[in-house]
Amino acid sequence: MGVDYYKILQVDRNAKDDDLKKAYRKLAMKWYPDNNLNNKRDAEAKFKTISKASDVCIPECSRLLPFYFMLMCFRFRIRYLFRLNCDFDCL
Repeated sequence: MGVDYYKILQVDRNAKDDDLKKAYRKLAMKWYPDNNLNNKRDAEAKFKTISKASDVCIPECSRLLPFYFMLMCFRFRIRYLFRLNCDFDCL
């Protein structure tokens, strides 16, 4: 049987993306290797497992959406600034 990544993140299978992100952040901070100096090897293994679980459970479009909006705003600003400094009527 496969690995239950929702169980690793300690959330329900019907959890929303926001709940998955919150659970990932909480567990990532708890098991970050630099925060666990006493058992660093165990923390590294657990942190890798948690990271893998977040990659599987959280949809890629949900992770890339903020970057998409940032790119669109950047493109709009470039076009706007170019129009202000340009003497061409075709723009």
